[in-house]
Amino acid sequence: MRWKKRVNLRILFQGNINFGKKLIQLHHYNAISFFLLSLTGLLLFSSTFRSAFPSIRVLMKDLHIWVGVISCIPLFFYFPKMKKHVRTLSKKKNNRLNLRLVLTILIILIISGILLTFHRITPPIVSSWALIIHDAATWVGLPYVIYHSMTRSKWFKKLEKRFNKVEIKEEPMLIENGNPIYKRRTFLRMLSGSVIALMFFPVVGRWFQLNFASVTEKASVSNGNQFSPIPKANAKSAPPIGGGRKGQFRYYTVTEIPKLNDKNWSFTIDGLVEKLSTYNWDQFVQLKRDVQVSDFHCVTGWSVYSVTWEGIPLRTLLQQAGVKESAKYVKFYSADGVYTDTLSLDQAMLDDVMAAVLIDGELITEKNGGPVRLIVPKMYAYKSVKWLNRVELIENEHIGYWEKRGYSQDAWVN
Repeated sequence: MRWKKRVNLRILFQGNINFGKKLIQLHHYNAISFFLLSLTGLLLFSSTFRSAFPSIRVLMKDLHIWVGVISCIPLFFYFPKMKKHVRTLSKKKNNRLNLRLVLTILIILIISGILLTFHRITPPIVSSWALIIHDAATWVGLPYVIYHSMTRSKWFKKLEKRFNKVEIKEEPMLIENGNPIYKRRTFLRMLSGSVIALMFFPVVGRWFQLNFASVTEKASVSNGNQFSPIPKANAKSAPPIGGGRKGQFRYYTVTEIPKLNDKNWSFTIDGLVEKLSTYNWDQFVQLKRDVQVSDFHCVTGWSVYSVTWEGIPLRTLLQQAGVKESAKYVKFYSADGVYTDTLSLDQAMLDDVMAAVLIDGELITEKNGGPVRLIVPKMYAYKSVKWLNRVELIENEHIGYWEKRGYSQDAWVN
């Protein structure tokens, strides 16, 4: 009987060792995938990366999605073992809390990531909230995972042991209620956590401002382009009939923001038209403007709702120029000299396609594409060309800046 007990204990012990090794392997695979997810996600979030490497931005997005899919594989292997793993942590409260937190973050990232990947078949409000939740889980999860990895690393353990040896030699200092003050090891962990939190604070602050800060952009010298006269807002624009936009714009550029003013700015309509038209700033602001309320949707998942735009309907400008029968497409140019995009003639003639000048009664700021920005509400914002200064009627379809780099030519919002 004793021999059988020894054999059973040996088998149980060996089984626990194998189980532990498998968990360690899964942990390593999960750590690698999370590192790649974090790296690609941070690059996608970075405006500097977008501006410096626009040609691989779409490739990076695809890589981020595929790494997210691959990162689910370790979880599928782990879930059957989860119950046994939790039992081994029955007396380790901190380890159980850590496990719950990590699993919660991963599940939130996976679900919100799936919604963002398939944003074209979900309503924009779902994509907007999925992006906010995905970002929030990232900015909580990434610092925690860095802290978790650091405090469980070999060099950190060695440092803790050194602190522990010093602590044992000394008598613990007491405070008034008789409890020992923080141990040196605890202080070391708190210090590490504080350093990581301070590193991420500027990025998290920027993200929080993008999503929750209520900032009214005023047309001023400090906000960019310098134009005079400032167009007087229509009665429907001030106060805005949309009630003021809900949400915040995220500002992306693929070049340096062009420095424009009323002296160097012009607006041209040419190509397959009966009459070439060129306007300077003073002439352009004299044109009759309409007001509309629409939502603004970015293909990356965020939206701004109930924006009151004031500007000249594009079809009015085209009708005044006279469209030749051979014209099939409308090509749009940005004053940055790089960005272009195209609509079919039928799309360009839609009622709500506008060369906008004012947003919620104020001149559109330079970082938001002012002084004149194309607005195509029913399509994703990469069609809404910033710093619009030329409209050309053409016969054959032109492939736009982002479409050349992997974006869909079909930009309709669901």
